[in-house]
Amino acid sequence: MSPAHSPAPGGPVTDLNSVATPDAFEPTDDVLWLNTAGAAPRLRAVTAAAQRALTDSARPWTAPADAWIEQTESLRALAATLLHTQADALAYTPSVSYAMALAARNLPLQGGDNVVVLAREYPSNRTVWQLGAQRVGAVLRAAAARPGEDWTAAVLGCIDARTAVICIPHCHWADGALLDLAVIADAARSAHAALVIDASQSLGILELDLDRLGADFVVAPGHKWLLGPYGLGWLWASPRWREHGVPLEQTALARLEVLGDFTTRGAHLPPYRPGARRFDFGPYPHPLSVPMAEAALQQIQRWGGVAALSSRLGGLSAHLRTALSRHGLLDGLRTPHAPHLCAWVPPAGARDRVMQALVTERIIAAQRGDGIRIAPHLHVSAEDLDRLARVLAAAC
Repeated sequence: MSPAHSPAPGGPVTDLNSVATPDAFEPTDDVLWLNTAGAAPRLRAVTAAAQRALTDSARPWTAPADAWIEQTESLRALAATLLHTQADALAYTPSVSYAMALAARNLPLQGGDNVVVLAREYPSNRTVWQLGAQRVGAVLRAAAARPGEDWTAAVLGCIDARTAVICIPHCHWADGALLDLAVIADAARSAHAALVIDASQSLGILELDLDRLGADFVVAPGHKWLLGPYGLGWLWASPRWREHGVPLEQTALARLEVLGDFTTRGAHLPPYRPGARRFDFGPYPHPLSVPMAEAALQQIQRWGGVAALSSRLGGLSAHLRTALSRHGLLDGLRTPHAPHLCAWVPPAGARDRVMQALVTERIIAAQRGDGIRIAPHLHVSAEDLDRLARVLAAAC
């Protein structure tokens, strides 16, 4: 679990050449891509897997009939190993919004209930609960941190005996601020409230004990910090929902029967496949997406897994702090923040000028509110971050 009051991420790193791994990624030409929080830079291994899969998919008769089932289960097992959970706990989801709709279906609201989300929350995490609350006369509570207060305290202050659902991120999408999930999970249990976690900006980088946390659902897309393709992400479901959850779709693959022979299905439906597989969205065995996601997770595994990536990106984050400090810009860095994601706030009146300078220098970072979100991966070097700091300083 990542505490809300984490110290500054990273520590002294004497050899940042051992951190950056640009050769693993497709070249970005002269662009400095600092928006992994929006979409990951492409791994060479993922491109190669896509090219092989595209060729192979043109000749489907050359593969055994059940090869695609074996590959999807192999990928599910690989993800479970990296995330320190069981394969039965994981389902495939095409998007966070899909998974949130699934959670909302299984966690119905009643009049007088309240749902706790964050203020300035991403629409995928907010809208489904907002509409659900409006339909039944429940209340959506947007937790907003007061001066000197962190997100964890803001969420805790919104929970009461009528709280039915708490839907929060692990790491804020705009600036990398961490929430203390263990503390919030304890509060959720005390209030008998369901807990839904958006791990879009953390899964694959921050260690998260999914099995001990006690959430109902945890969700993340595959195209951000998991370095995979669009449209193939992950939903973790608690043991309760693996046994009793209702999926959004009734797919042919969701139930136990002889695949390819559905003529024997009668009035009584076969039981669901074991675990969270009942929640798999229809076209999850995509002939390109599955090999691409597998190549991405194998690369993360070769790097040493989630903890190793967190440490290495923390080293880059520490170097960024040093570079900003060298130019007198450290006060603009919002802290505390995650080891891989932060925001720097330009001086008053300088934001547009700074953003234009970044565009001119072909440095791509996302503007989020009054801050500039900085989200590198291992394609970024210490020299790249030095360059970023110089451009920021010259524009201020």
